[in-house]
Amino acid sequence: MGISGYGKKKEKRYSFPENTICFFREMCVREPLAALCFLLAVISGVMLPFLSAALPKLVLKGLEEGWAFPLFLERLLLLAAVLALVGVLRAGSSVYMDTRTRTIFDRYNLRIMKKRVSVDYEILENEGFHNEAYAAYDSIYRHHAELPAGYTIWKEFLAAIISAALYGGILFTQSPGILILVLLPTLTAAFLQKKARAYDRKMRHFAQDANRKMDYVARLTSDFRAGKDIRIFDLSGWLLGILKKERRISEGYVKRWENAYLAANFVDSALNFLRDGCAYVFLIVRIVRGEMAVSDFVWYMAMVAGAQQACAQLLSVGERAGRLNLDYGRLRRFLDGWEGTSFSGKWKSQENEKAGEGEGKAPEITFRNVSFLYPGSSEATLKDISFTIRSGEKIALVGHNGAGKTTLVKLLCGLYHPAEGEILVNGRNIKEYDRESYYRMISAVFQNVKLLPLSIAQNVASAPESCTEKFDRKTSGTDKTNVGQSDISKFGTKPPKTDPDRVRQCLELAGLWKKVESLPLKEHTLLERRVSAQAVDLSGGEKQKLWMARAFYKEAPILVLDEPTAALDPLAEQEVYEKYREMSAGRTSVFISHRLSSTSFCDRIFFMEKGKITEVGSHSFLLEKGGAYAALYEIQSQYYRKESGKACEA
Repeated sequence: MGISGYGKKKEKRYSFPENTICFFREMCVREPLAALCFLLAVISGVMLPFLSAALPKLVLKGLEEGWAFPLFLERLLLLAAVLALVGVLRAGSSVYMDTRTRTIFDRYNLRIMKKRVSVDYEILENEGFHNEAYAAYDSIYRHHAELPAGYTIWKEFLAAIISAALYGGILFTQSPGILILVLLPTLTAAFLQKKARAYDRKMRHFAQDANRKMDYVARLTSDFRAGKDIRIFDLSGWLLGILKKERRISEGYVKRWENAYLAANFVDSALNFLRDGCAYVFLIVRIVRGEMAVSDFVWYMAMVAGAQQACAQLLSVGERAGRLNLDYGRLRRFLDGWEGTSFSGKWKSQENEKAGEGEGKAPEITFRNVSFLYPGSSEATLKDISFTIRSGEKIALVGHNGAGKTTLVKLLCGLYHPAEGEILVNGRNIKEYDRESYYRMISAVFQNVKLLPLSIAQNVASAPESCTEKFDRKTSGTDKTNVGQSDISKFGTKPPKTDPDRVRQCLELAGLWKKVESLPLKEHTLLERRVSAQAVDLSGGEKQKLWMARAFYKEAPILVLDEPTAALDPLAEQEVYEKYREMSAGRTSVFISHRLSSTSFCDRIFFMEKGKITEVGSHSFLLEKGGAYAALYEIQSQYYRKESGKACEA
């Protein structure tokens, strides 16, 4: 069994009618005025050429029947006025749709981002999720992607269908044979286009894989952190070689599906030539025999031309509509999929407080027969682990690399969920908690943490000032607008707010305040120079201290530190350990370290080997026991004694 609940899932397919209905439903809900303009654009697109074809028939019919000049002029002006009105509606609705298209599809980008940041963490390690996320982005931002022009394609496609039905119905009243001449090439070409789209779908999957590799290499070459390695180890030629290779592969697949469309279009052109010739011969014979008036001849010739144009547009736009359907289906597949969470949401923070299990109380943590297996792995990472951490207890997790320490704390944090067994916090299975409420109970520092391009204070408090200031203006009355549901959903139940004194206190506890105090703007200094020219970049050890300050700032009852001092020198590390007792006061804490000398201040130590906890006890107890912990401690002690001796000799 893999990561719980999220294995390989069957790919969902959306039909063209399903995508069309979904498209119009979303447009009506999100952009009602755009939906109205879309409808007007379709109707005017059909009526304008139809009324234009009626104009010469009207003139000829008036001459044939000898209409009086006032009547002739009245009907002519009325038709001209209708043509002008329809033309204005078509132009106005099209302009409005063009202005809204970019905004509408930017919303899709925001929905993709929301999906990526809101799914359970374990989904982020699922390859299928990343494949579908990339496919969704590719559908919007790929060169020649059809989604940005989706409104135009659907408008032209629907107009072509309605026009073909209208002109076809008129031609059928004249002769079913001429209608067959018009439809036969269209149906043949539609069949070939369908085959081409199927081949497109097959080849696009392979091209997408090459495009993703090119995108990764392109981002890597602009990554500031990778710049040193690329230059020192002369990796530029190798990276460019990969880029060229994958581009050739991608272009090869693109040419293959484009050739399929080209072959279908060639056959369509040949059939259109035959269709045009037969239709014109049929109508000319009828006019020569005197079976048709001149005005009717002109009218039906216009209908044939209109039907031909509608069929040609139907195939041309139909090809794009087919690609649009593929892209829109990929977008929907990602946005509609990967729903659900392993948290049931039955137990919320408000209920915790009423039950005496508030966020400020150090909880008791129990692992009961917990096992965990990563997808694709033949051996469980954690095997039938059981233990209880008492309220307020400080636990150290130690062991060799790959023993399962980080996996265990990710399970505790609710980022993973057990394949077998259960995890209890204050006697309640963590799956019964509301996800956001449970996350508020945990403050953690992991091995790899990202800093945001905000100020140091904002990073520590995890509270962008823009959000805080907006909420403050609205709640203080300086902003005339009311705090609405959108603000509540954006800020949560309570907006983030930065406490300057607490920020400084946490920076001092983490040993970073002296560095921050030396900066011109102190804690208001921006980070990430790649984003802002006024920003500063911190060293690896300074970043780790900042991450620790952020963990201390969040007053959560569970504190998890996964190798929090890996990038610190021994003196800075010792300083952090001396303050750890103060930092973890009133919290239940779990601390991972490879340096066994740092575990002596913990209440108990869990020594892990091959996915199991093999030894439990205090530092002195485990040394006296003389087991694996004592043996590893002795090896590390010899190393530090040798290093100390070399330093003395120097």
